[in-house]
Amino acid sequence: MRVLIPLALVSALVLALGEIPALAEYFFARGVTRFLSGCLNLITNYIPFSFYELTAVLLIVGGVALAVGLVFLLCKREWKRLSLWLYRLALAALCVLLAFGVLYAPLYSRGSVLPALGLSDTEITREKLYAAAEFYVERLNRASEQLERDEEGNVIPTSTFSELSARINEEYGKLQTGYFAEFEVRAKEVALSVPMSYLGITGIYFPFYAEANVNVNIPPYELPVTLAHEIAHAKGVSQEGEANVAAYVLCIRADDAYLNYSGLMRAVASLLNSLPQEEYEVLYDSLSEEVKREYRNANAHYARYEGAIDAVSSFFNDIFLKANGVAGGTRSYSQTAASLVSLYEQLAFSEQ
Repeated sequence: MRVLIPLALVSALVLALGEIPALAEYFFARGVTRFLSGCLNLITNYIPFSFYELTAVLLIVGGVALAVGLVFLLCKREWKRLSLWLYRLALAALCVLLAFGVLYAPLYSRGSVLPALGLSDTEITREKLYAAAEFYVERLNRASEQLERDEEGNVIPTSTFSELSARINEEYGKLQTGYFAEFEVRAKEVALSVPMSYLGITGIYFPFYAEANVNVNIPPYELPVTLAHEIAHAKGVSQEGEANVAAYVLCIRADDAYLNYSGLMRAVASLLNSLPQEEYEVLYDSLSEEVKREYRNANAHYARYEGAIDAVSSFFNDIFLKANGVAGGTRSYSQTAASLVSLYEQLAFSEQ
């Protein structure tokens, strides 16, 4: 208990300090958190596989073994050993909590990512929303014409996974605002991507290793924007909605048809789902047949993995997000309409 109580107090203090916006931004996000994450990233960048994935498997095996051991000690009434095991478990949990309080939790209290992306808050009207959706639909159709497709109608990636990761890092490097960490993030392909699909997870950032992990069992058009989303987390954007915005903006602005297509596919889906049914149908009908087919393919792909496990995973992820100050929980993933309208206004003005 000599160690447990002080560690609990320190953890609580760090978490509390991380919720103060000024400290979250300048002491943690641009200081301690960025430095420590950069050091961890320097190590994990050179590990050729997902270290998070290995850790997850070991934790599952270890968790089962621990549960069996605790039940065994309880049945044997070995109270002294049981108390020691529980003490060590509590100690480990507090160490993880403290590490999370330094490496990631403060990022939830940062200022908005919009200024770092060169965007500003804008008032959303029904007319603006429709105009933005129409603009992106037109761009999506044009981007689609520049890409080749396989026999099933899915876009064929123009780059390998590692090449995409490097390209997205380059795009983040162009945003010289100090908001994003400057170190390179080499995203990892998850070998157990199919089980991850059953959990409804397309990617995960593991702050304890500063490692961005991507489920590669996703539709091909999703890969660039998913990579950009997870790399955004590694570079200091914790809010899911804001990581989406960063990923969409990065891909749409890039001088690369595959990245453009990926960002536009997600942006169009997000905006169309925000429109009334009648307007939705008008714009959906204006999509090219190739784009419509790819949307149908994606829906069929994800439908194969829906079920109880996915629902449970989403439930706990929602709780986690709300516990970290994300008011909308998993719904914040789709709160990007205002940012997409702002980007539309910027792009439309530049084309005049």
